[in-house]
Amino acid sequence: MNYIAFQYAEALFGLAKETSQIDKVVSEYKIVKDSFDTEIYQFLIHPKIKKQDKKDIVAKFINNELLKSFIFVLIDNSRIELLDDTLAELEKLIDNQNKVMKVQVFSHKKMSTEQVKQLAANLAKKHNRKIELKNIVEKTIVGGIRIEFEGMILDDTINNYLHNLKANLTK
Repeated sequence: MNYIAFQYAEALFGLAKETSQIDKVVSEYKIVKDSFDTEIYQFLIHPKIKKQDKKDIVAKFINNELLKSFIFVLIDNSRIELLDDTLAELEKLIDNQNKVMKVQVFSHKKMSTEQVKQLAANLAKKHNRKIELKNIVEKTIVGGIRIEFEGMILDDTINNYLHNLKANLTK
């Protein structure tokens, strides 16, 4: 987690919530972030270009006044490079408010729809949150699954079991 990006995200989240436009700000933020190609990004971070020139460019394609002001603050503080990290932190804040937990499940082959539903239901019950589960196929896994969420890793793979067995036998 980038703490500075988190602080900016928290400020934007608070203002967007106060003005009841969280969804609007996030959707436009994603569009803006995706529209910044390498040239625009290099222009915005270049130290010799006047901040007002940068703001003039940004003002042309951002409609939401709150988001426009927020990006102006990033420009004024020479923090435009935090654009991606701030969006990621903003999405985490929104997920936290909505009690959503994003979970990645790694397995050797794609899990069935029923397995995904069952695992999501079990996690939702255990953590009392809505679960957004993404199954990622990782061919290096021999069997079992590895579950990752909020910095936690639950590794119930054969690979992990064999690694632990080898470590115990070589002591």
